[in-house]
Amino acid sequence: MEAIKLNCHSAIESEDNNCHFWTDGKFVYYERNNIPLKGASADNMLCWGNFAYDDKRVFLQNKLLRGVSSSGFMVLNHSFIKTDSHIITENGCVRISKDSIIQTLDDGAWYGSSELASYGYIKINDSIWYHAHWNDGLTQLTSVNVKHFISLQDGVLGIDDERVYAYGKIVAGASAKDFRKVIDSIYCGYYISNGKLFFEGHKIRKASIELIQIPKEAIKAKRNIRLLICENRYYVGENEVSYEIFGKWLNNYKEIANKQQTD
Repeated sequence: MEAIKLNCHSAIESEDNNCHFWTDGKFVYYERNNIPLKGASADNMLCWGNFAYDDKRVFLQNKLLRGVSSSGFMVLNHSFIKTDSHIITENGCVRISKDSIIQTLDDGAWYGSSELASYGYIKINDSIWYHAHWNDGLTQLTSVNVKHFISLQDGVLGIDDERVYAYGKIVAGASAKDFRKVIDSIYCGYYISNGKLFFEGHKIRKASIELIQIPKEAIKAKRNIRLLICENRYYVGENEVSYEIFGKWLNNYKEIANKQQTD
C-alpha cells in the first residue's frame, strides 16, 4: 500500500477513481468540499485513503493535522500511518521518536461488510494500541502483558496470557487460558471461555462447544459471522432472536455467498 500522486482534476473524477482528493491545478480539495486545503501544494501532494500530504503538511480529509510532520510518511496497513513524528489513524495520533520500535499486529482491517473497515492492533515500544473507525478512536490497552499479546487477525479480538480483549477493551468473564474460537476464522467473533459463550465483547450464556452450530451459508459468505445456533436457540451477534428473524439474516448470507460465486 503506497500513497499515489494527486492526479484527479474534479470531484466527480476523484469519485470515479476512488480517490478522495483532487486538484484544479492550483488548489487541492477534499471530495466535494469547495474550500481548498490550507497551504497544500498541488504540485507535491500525494494521497492515500483519507490522508494527503506534501513536503510539509499532513491532512486528514480537509483538516490539517497540526504538529504532525510529513517526513517519513509511510502506510503501515489499513489502519495505521507512520511518519518520523507520529503514528496516525483516522481517529488519533501517538507521538513517537525516530528510535521508536513499531510493529503492526494484523492487517488493520475488519471484514464485516463488502468493504474493508479500519480496525486493528499495533505495538509501539512497550505498549499496545487499538484503532477502530468509530469515535472510540485510538486507545491504549490497559493491564496488558505486552510480551504475550497477540491479535487474532479479525480486527476485533486479541489475547495475552491471561485476558481476552475485544475492540481494545478487556472482556469481563473471559480468560485466555481456555479461550477457544467456535470456528477458526477471521470472520468469526464467537468463542468459548470459562464454559460460557461470547460474541466479541459480550457474554451470551453457558454453552458447550459440542452444542454449537454455525450455518454453512454464513461461513461461505466470508463476512463477519453473526449467526449461531445453540440448543435450538437462535442468535444474531450477542442477541437471542426468533427463528423468523434468524431466517432473514440467513437469507442475506445466502445472497452474499451466491453473488460471490457469480462475480
